[in-house]
Amino acid sequence: MSSPYLSLRRVTIGYSQNPVLQNITLDVFPGDSFAILGPNGGGKTALLKTIAGILPPLSGTIDRNSRHDNMNVLVGYVPQRAAVTGLLPLTVTEVVRMGTYGRLKPWESCKGEESDKVHWAIEEVGLMALRHKFYSELSGGQQQRVLIARGLVTCPAILVLDEPLASLDQETVYAMIDLFRKLNAESTLSILWADHLAPDLLKVVEEVILIENHRLVRQKVDEFMKAYPRLAWSLVRGNYE
Repeated sequence: MSSPYLSLRRVTIGYSQNPVLQNITLDVFPGDSFAILGPNGGGKTALLKTIAGILPPLSGTIDRNSRHDNMNVLVGYVPQRAAVTGLLPLTVTEVVRMGTYGRLKPWESCKGEESDKVHWAIEEVGLMALRHKFYSELSGGQQQRVLIARGLVTCPAILVLDEPLASLDQETVYAMIDLFRKLNAESTLSILWADHLAPDLLKVVEEVILIENHRLVRQKVDEFMKAYPRLAWSLVRGNYE
């Protein structure tokens, strides 16, 4: 068996010393795909931010195993669009290029391979025709697609998605689901995905991580549907948050 990309050991997660998840243990292996489910305020975003390295854990250890190039495993993070505020007048290309800042300094020019990745990511989300427009001029759905491209641009090992389908029309939702499914199938990309569009989400992932009583319950999708029939029914109907 391959080594996990990411390991959480007895991790407590929260804000300002106020825990929302306690004593979490989780391994993320190459190619894993998870739906992160739970009530509003239950810790979904906190969990995703901790995995992405944005929110430090209150306690415990997180191991991001090195890859063959001796670099830490790269994590792409796609936030809720509403959480991205205060962006300067940046174009679509400039916002997507921000995803390369883990490899490049903000003042360094984006050339060669990095530039190709920026164009690839923009094309994958269907925004090449708008690449020179300002991010602030786009519709909500288009802005969300820009953030998805920003998360993809470094070709991460793990893609963390916090409600990436919010504000998207149904046609674009299907297009994005097909993209994530393709990326997961054609590579060892691992996906951790929280979204209110659970009926669509459960068609893409193989496992569910349910946040329950400040802890994680991990199950295969079909096992989850049997173990939590009422919750599963509400998810299929799109009523659960």
